[in-house]
Amino acid sequence: MNNTRTYLFRVTMSISMSFLLISCFLQKENSSSRAPNTISKKEIKAGWTLLWDGKSFNGWRGIYKDDFPVQGWIIENGELICLGNEMPDSLKGGDIITIKKYGNFELACQFKIADQGNSGIKYFVNESLKASPGHGLGLEYAILDNENWPYDKPDYNRTCGSLYDLVRAPQNVKVHPNGEWNEALIIVDGNHIEHWLNGIKSVEIEKSSERYYQLLSKSKYANLKGWGEFQDSHILLQDEGPRTSFRNIKIREIKN
Repeated sequence: MNNTRTYLFRVTMSISMSFLLISCFLQKENSSSRAPNTISKKEIKAGWTLLWDGKSFNGWRGIYKDDFPVQGWIIENGELICLGNEMPDSLKGGDIITIKKYGNFELACQFKIADQGNSGIKYFVNESLKASPGHGLGLEYAILDNENWPYDKPDYNRTCGSLYDLVRAPQNVKVHPNGEWNEALIIVDGNHIEHWLNGIKSVEIEKSSERYYQLLSKSKYANLKGWGEFQDSHILLQDEGPRTSFRNIKIREIKN
């Protein structure tokens, strides 16, 4: 009798575990099968909105321009693609920025790079600070092919996920192999800044801190008056290096 009960218990537990595993698998499938460039009801309730609709250039324009670039950027398979070095310099589209400005926010997106990739997401961007034609200035979430960078090995404060030229990312922060999607998250809350790459925090710093100004004084931005000091700004996607793709670009404004 006891053996029969033990057997039935084991069979029941085995069936229950099977249903649990199937349920978890289906939940994961439902989550991963959601169409790119969409947000869930839960995200909408939490204040997230799409920064790119996945099918048009609405909400974006070229840096120092009224309209979106006519060349250099394309939309393909639900991806916003910068063709970068595939285009001759005379046909590059240049950096693109959001029409709207943002103050405190969380910005999330996926990016995918090619071999020797070199791009970035910039914030605290103001067009009163002009760089070379087609390029804007601001704090930068660096996007880089760490393994195949063709110049000096990026073992300093310019690796993927770093605060470009200021704060290096720790060694446990890894970019996925070229051609695979990576998850980027930028948090700006007052002077507090965080970068995350593939679920791991890569940067945390207070913009008003002594450490921040020490790092700034050693960077290439040291003598740029007003750099990074704007209270609200455009979000910028960089036209630099080989082809880079973006999708699922969304933002949540932080209300203080």
